[in-house]
Amino acid sequence: MIQTCILFVGAVIFLFFTGSAMGEISEIVNIKSGMLVLGGTLMCAFLAYPLRTFKDLAGSLRELFRQEEDETQRTLSQIETIAHVRWLYGVREMEEEAKRAHHPFIRKGIALVADDYDRFEIFNILEKDLELFYARRASQMNILETMGKMAPAFGFIGTIIGLINVLGNMENPTEIGKGMSIALLTTLYGSLISNFIFLPLARKLAEHTKSQTVQLNMIMEGIMDICDKKNPKAIVHRLKSYSGNWQSKSATKFPGFPSSPVKEHASNPS
Repeated sequence: MIQTCILFVGAVIFLFFTGSAMGEISEIVNIKSGMLVLGGTLMCAFLAYPLRTFKDLAGSLRELFRQEEDETQRTLSQIETIAHVRWLYGVREMEEEAKRAHHPFIRKGIALVADDYDRFEIFNILEKDLELFYARRASQMNILETMGKMAPAFGFIGTIIGLINVLGNMENPTEIGKGMSIALLTTLYGSLISNFIFLPLARKLAEHTKSQTVQLNMIMEGIMDICDKKNPKAIVHRLKSYSGNWQSKSATKFPGFPSSPVKEHASNPS
């Protein structure tokens, strides 16, 4: 919610100062110029990448803007519960507990453990799924980065087309200035579409992919430990390193835990 508000306020401020600098907003709005840049960019992107990748990209963007908190703690809690069920009750009860997990990677991994796959086979299967996940995301990020590079190029093409039109109507000097301004609008649109839409989305998707990759690695290590029948508490303590804010939370939870060991040691020399 906060991120959406910041985005909205930033867009309003940008439009306000743009209007102040260029006059009326109608002077910088030209549907034909915008459609030329956007349509040309999308056309080249569809030629360069398969349709399936665009469908995957649409799903990833919907997931990207879904307002959800960090799921690392939730995932860690579910792995801990599954490990306890395996430790106390057995494999079949563990499999039933895993079916209630929110993440399909957990469900698949525990199903492999319950079906008595070899540890090496489980690791290879999950690692291959992780590699395929990252490969699909890399293709999606490449689409956005490619469109971010193509949009300014099509803006320049639109400007050339506009200049050709202006030079072809030199007999009417009063229209030259207006024609030049419209011709330059496509360059503006190309830069705006690239730097305000495609490139920021590519960076946001890349950061989201990093977060999900960390979570998948955490799940895979947890499943390997469950397969090895390790103690549930030992599994959780090892996986807590994946939670970036665990140390700060522990410092506030336990009063005796030093928030900055280096500073305390420096202030109390032996």
